[in-house]
This record gives sequence, C-alpha cells and structure tokens, in this order.
Amino acid sequence: MRQKKPIKSIKSIVRLPKQDRSRQTVEAILESAFQILETEGLEGFKVVRLAERSGYSVGTLYQYFDNIDAVMMALVDAEAERQRQTLLANFSDMAAQGVAQRTSDIVQIMLNAFSGRRAAQRAIIEWVLSRPEVRRIEGRNTFLGQILASVSIRSQGLSMSRLLTPIEMFILSRSLMNTLRNAIWSEEYMMDSPQFAQGLADLVDGFTYQLAKRDEAERKAQEAQRLTRRES
Repeated sequence: MRQKKPIKSIKSIVRLPKQDRSRQTVEAILESAFQILETEGLEGFKVVRLAERSGYSVGTLYQYFDNIDAVMMALVDAEAERQRQTLLANFSDMAAQGVAQRTSDIVQIMLNAFSGRRAAQRAIIEWVLSRPEVRRIEGRNTFLGQILASVSIRSQGLSMSRLLTPIEMFILSRSLMNTLRNAIWSEEYMMDSPQFAQGLADLVDGFTYQLAKRDEAERKAQEAQRLTRRES
C-alpha cells in the first residue's frame, strides 16, 4: 500500500467521481467493502481482498482511493449520510402525514438506521475509535441535535426563543450517537431493548427540558428588567 498521509477530509483522500459510471464504480467498491467487513471484519479488509470481492483490479481501486484507509473513510462518510437521509426522510414523511412526532419516534428511526449490518458497523466504529483525526471530522456533523431538540421541546409542551448553540447541538447529537455506537460495538443486545430506546429518549428530553426552562427564566428576567426601566 502507499504511504499513509494525515486525513484532513473525505475529499482529500477520495477522488470523488463526476461521471455516473464512475460514481457507480465507487458505489460498487464501497458495497463490496461493506460485505467484507460484515463477513470478515477488519482482519480481512485488505486491498487485494477488496479487488477480488468487487471484481475490479487493484489498479482501478487506486484510481479512486489513495489507500485502504481512504476506503474506510469513504465508508464512514457514506454510512453517516445514509443515516442522515434516513432520519430526514422519515421525519419529513411524518410531518407530511400530520403525525405529531415524539422524541421516542426520532430515537426509533435512529435505531432502525443502525439495525442492519451490525458486524460491519462494529468494524467501522472500531476503526474510527482508533483514529482521532477521523473522530474530529465525523464529530462536525451536529444537525441531529437541532432536530432532536425541536421535536423534544414541542412534544413536552415547552418552547424556546432561540435555536440550540453549536455547543448544545454537539453535546446532544454526540451523546445520542456515541451511545448508539458504543451499544453496537460492545453491548449489541441493548439495541433491541425497549428500555434502551426509552433511556435514549429520556436523555434527550432531560437535556432539552433544562434548556427550555433556562431559556424561559432568562426571558422572564429580561422582561422584568424592561418593566423596571419603564417604571423608573
């Protein structure tokens, strides 16, 4: 394999295809990579094995990926995007049908997104945990926090006059995602437990409850200050 380089972003290590045929090739390679991780784990995840499984030559693999780590990084990116699209699609469908979303609904959607290919997901998680530079890249995606907060606050009959701050979004989204991934990695049996799903929903609701109550207190304090200034 070629000498490994520090990972800065997915675009820096994967030559993203512009033509449909090239995109299909990359998708086929990544699907083969998933299959290898599901059946053979990280030990079997070698460039020669990937070439055999995908039906593409080693030279073709190198046309799209610098090294085997680049393939893994592409899998991390693809899996994160799949989970994101799954969440957004289900969230949009429920909204279009007029269904009142609850925190437990969003949690269940996330559990469903992690329900398949758990051996492959465990391998990916193990790989990510061993590489701090990849964890930093992956941790930037905090969109989940705002969706969770919006649903949680509304379902509890609360309100907030602002969006979550970047720090609040990070804490909320990573708390949920890291709990899910650690369950897959070390305690897979928990994933199918109703108690696990309820605990995740409680985690979200407890966090947003405190945010909403603090926001309410701050608004009341500001209103009291305005009234005091008017009276004086």
